[in-house]
Amino acid sequence: MVSMSQIISSIIQQYGLNMITLPFKDENGQPTPIENIIMSVIKKTTLPIYSRFVPWNRDGIADMQHLPLLDRQTWTYQLPAFLTTTPVMWVNDVRIPENHLRGTFGDINPTFGINRSVQGVIAGQAHMMLAGQMRAEPTFKYMGNNKIRLFGFPRTNLEFIIAAEHEPNGETLEAGMLVSFTELATLDVRQFLYNSLKYFNEIPTAHGTINLRIEDFQGAEAERKTWIDNATENFHIDQGFEKWM
Repeated sequence: MVSMSQIISSIIQQYGLNMITLPFKDENGQPTPIENIIMSVIKKTTLPIYSRFVPWNRDGIADMQHLPLLDRQTWTYQLPAFLTTTPVMWVNDVRIPENHLRGTFGDINPTFGINRSVQGVIAGQAHMMLAGQMRAEPTFKYMGNNKIRLFGFPRTNLEFIIAAEHEPNGETLEAGMLVSFTELATLDVRQFLYNSLKYFNEIPTAHGTINLRIEDFQGAEAERKTWIDNATENFHIDQGFEKWM
């Protein structure tokens, strides 16, 4: 788990933002704490982008009988609510749970006493080959906005495997993601501050007016583009082919 407060404190200390009062106001006209500003940038900008490269991979089993059916003609369903607590980016797979498959070895038909004789095994294999030719393999299409079309699935329990955005509190970010996530968050904050403060030459503080040295943030946009380009080329290597879209 990654501590979001630790990341925010690191950015504040790195750029000395705790020494100044930035010209941001809340709805009551009061100065907005820098912690709130950085958290807002991370939530609105960093998390959605970072999750595209390293998503929160989730899975769960749901009974199709209890899923909201949005359109009977196209068999469009609503994804299980417990998997949609954060925005769903794509669906990796939909499948029948292994413990729901028929037969001794998964989806193998026990025709003529399979496992008891050679003839039974041969007959069972022939039966399943014929059945496979006669039926279409179940498939799905994610429509966005937590809507999914299911084709050929029986109305039973299904396992949904999805890729979602991480939780804003950072609890779904693994410890190994700390460095790369902090890098992107820092660039996002620097770019936001530059675009917001480039028209201000001086900022008042408790010790008098000081120069903000906004030029320190000026190169953030180019550095951020380089970060995203590198992530696009390299991050999928750690994710596995079936999880990269």
